[in-house]
Amino acid sequence: MKQEQKFELRPARRDEFAFAESIYIDVMRPLLLGLNSWNEAARRAALRRSFKASDTSIIILNGMDIGWMQVSERDTDYNIAQIHLLKEYCGRGIGTQLINALLERARREGKTVSLSAVRTNRAIRLYERLGFRVIEPDATPIIDMVWDPYGPPRS
Repeated sequence: MKQEQKFELRPARRDEFAFAESIYIDVMRPLLLGLNSWNEAARRAALRRSFKASDTSIIILNGMDIGWMQVSERDTDYNIAQIHLLKEYCGRGIGTQLINALLERARREGKTVSLSAVRTNRAIRLYERLGFRVIEPDATPIIDMVWDPYGPPRS
């Protein structure tokens, strides 16, 4: 069993866009290149349009910024717009802890949680294990997923 990593979250500042963009590009480039869908200028522009510091938290471990998470709250849903970690911190259970905390909050409030992921992203297995289901199985390269607080219990 993985030892739980003790991390902190703090609100992002607008001037931290370059940090967020750097991690985003490092994560997304190989995923979309593998699907012949990479257009760096378009991805950077899309991130510039969608990045909202007010919805973003910086993930900190041992005093070091290691990633970021952007969650938008809607009337009946929380949308995980982005969740990215530096590569060397992936696979340590940090993403699981972050998402579980959001799912617990959503469960208490009776809200769904939605997200989109590149079809080949290994994190999809994590999302499914936590109870997310794919909305449109044939969509490509990005699939949409949703977690329902009234759905089956997660494992």
